[in-house]
Amino acid sequence: MSMPIERLDDPEFWRAYFFEAEIDEDEDDDEDEDGEELVVEFAVGGGHALVLDIDLELTSVELGLRTPDNDEILELGWDDQAHWHPHALRWAELDLIGRAAAVIDPGLRHPGPVLALASRFVALGPDDDLDAITPLMDAAYDVPWPTTRDWLDRADFRDQATTWRQDEAGNWTVDQDDAQKPERALYSLRRPGGSFPFAAWRRLLAAAEATVATRS
Repeated sequence: MSMPIERLDDPEFWRAYFFEAEIDEDEDDDEDEDGEELVVEFAVGGGHALVLDIDLELTSVELGLRTPDNDEILELGWDDQAHWHPHALRWAELDLIGRAAAVIDPGLRHPGPVLALASRFVALGPDDDLDAITPLMDAAYDVPWPTTRDWLDRADFRDQATTWRQDEAGNWTVDQDDAQKPERALYSLRRPGGSFPFAAWRRLLAAAEATVATRS
């Protein structure tokens, strides 16, 4: 994780991160110290990592996947104020990644930075249990703003005609029944026929599972 961990205790950082306000920076500071552009990597094992490319100045957050056999970051989704596709992750996947990242880097608590930063890319489905999820998200934020309610307002697709399904290859795809006229639209590369890198994603999850198993 390359961003200063103390930024995660700053409510103003979170307001900028969720596009609620512009971050107030000293014009004399250089760009790296500003933190306007941040790249955060959460390693899960075997050379795999979840990558967040955060541009607070342009109000854009990109979610990617690093693999051990490719220098290119594979695109999983992105969030901005123009043509967003942020609905990229199942809750169970993010929780697994958070647990694995905390094994790799003992400085990362779980629930903590992984859930706090990457949960904006989660789309909850009807099978997700808020009684189990809510305490983890409460602990992940642990700051005055945002709250779990702020996150849930973005991530909750349980009653939005949205369903996660697993195919024969083990890939989970998400889709929305537009005929039911849901109030909120799903934008995801993981919809059937999308460009989500499923094979690489399965390998990342397998690496994360192997890492978590070392703590058993």
